Amino acid sequence: MNLHINHIESDNGPVPYWHRQRILFTQASFTAERGIGTNLALEAAVPFRVIRERIRFEDLSGQPFSPSPPDVHHRNETLTRVSDPRVFLHFGTARGAWGFGVRGGTSIPLGTTVPNPFELGRLGLPHEHIQLGTGTWDPIASIAASRALSSVQIQTGIYGRFALYENSHGYRAGNLYNVNLTASRRIRGIWGGFLGADFTREEAERWSGRLEEEGNLGRSDVSLSVGAGRPVPGIGNLSLTTIVPIHSEAKGEQAHLPLAFSLRWTPF
Repeated sequence: MNLHINHIESDNGPVPYWHRQRILFTQASFTAERGIGTNLALEAAVPFRVIRERIRFEDLSGQPFSPSPPDVHHRNETLTRVSDPRVFLHFGTARGAWGFGVRGGTSIPLGTTVPNPFELGRLGLPHEHIQLGTGTWDPIASIAASRALSSVQIQTGIYGRFALYENSHGYRAGNLYNVNLTASRRIRGIWGGFLGADFTREEAERWSGRLEEEGNLGRSDVSLSVGAGRPVPGIGNLSLTTIVPIHSEAKGEQAHLPLAFSLRWTPF
């Protein structure tokens, strides 16, 4: 939930009020991979997102409040759309007890983008803050390594997404980096468990080359993940992961990351 104080102008001067914003973010990602040569495969992923935003306005005593003129920044809405798909070439190999994987590819700008909402807000015009894509072809690269240590499988990886230019609205996303470490093992019968740690760094976004003080000015997040999975005959592998935020450092007015859950199905 995002809690923020706003003001509207009246004959008696500025009138302060709270807005309480709740955003529920749900994503389903469909991934397919096909071998095209020795140790080489083509991989594609299509994310589908459902974003539900609910806004409540209150006066400073916590009672319902109706801004007049109406607030142009927020509204009750539900967005259901495809985000930017990603395509990769995936190379994998093994060296002794080690396994290695390298991916290189790009995002495809099919997700919805919007004009600069901060500029429209300064003009007092209704606008949309939520984007479903970057509007640009963004190169993506990742490197992963894994090794079995007794009954435990250790895997680590580095991921980067790079925004190299502005889209048609003047928006340029910040580069995104992730480092992760995961340990997994069989815990009972056909059940397996895993524990992971992630560090994610997102750089500041820009609009027409400028930083917007109320926009994404960059953030760093550390999270832990714990989960379990098992094969299901005739269906595939199913796993459930709980993602726990541990530490965040963000500039400007940004949402706090909540507890999150991930359900994954991998067909046989």
